[in-house]
Amino acid sequence: MNNLQVQYLPVAQLTSFPRNSKTHTKQQIEHIANSIREFGFNDPLAIAGPHNTILEGNGRIEAAKLLGMTELPCLRLDHLNEDEQRAYVIAHNALCLETGFDDAILFAELDALKDYDFANYGLDTDKFTQTVQKLEKKPLNAIEQVHYLVSVQVNAHDQIASMIAAMRNMKGVQVRANTD
Repeated sequence: MNNLQVQYLPVAQLTSFPRNSKTHTKQQIEHIANSIREFGFNDPLAIAGPHNTILEGNGRIEAAKLLGMTELPCLRLDHLNEDEQRAYVIAHNALCLETGFDDAILFAELDALKDYDFANYGLDTDKFTQTVQKLEKKPLNAIEQVHYLVSVQVNAHDQIASMIAAMRNMKGVQVRANTD
């Protein structure tokens, strides 16, 4: 495990990765700049080599230039050989594409943070608001009873008894427990 340390380098000493396949639109660079302006530059660039080649953070450096920043936090990844550096660039960018949102948590957070204009950071909150409005209008069919059968075989009787007691205290929950 490497002991990574942040070092601050002048923007003029940083070099773009010549084979970077990740693209950034002007609008995305503006969103990144808005985020840096609002919250700070909290995500160091990953660099390597004698020319301080940027492996990760090409969009952030462009946004920092828009903001007139002259020095940026960097993490050196010189422990990676050239092929590993090239592979890391692709892997890092690909991993960012795999994520999504837990809609229920996102809706709750957006509702709680109404004072923020997330469009400034590239998030179309109208899309989420419209989804919530559609769900609110959709009639729900009442369910009389739902039965779940839970079978647990453990050697932690006290923990199971505690779980059953907690479920009994839940509003609208009926528990019939058998500890055979």
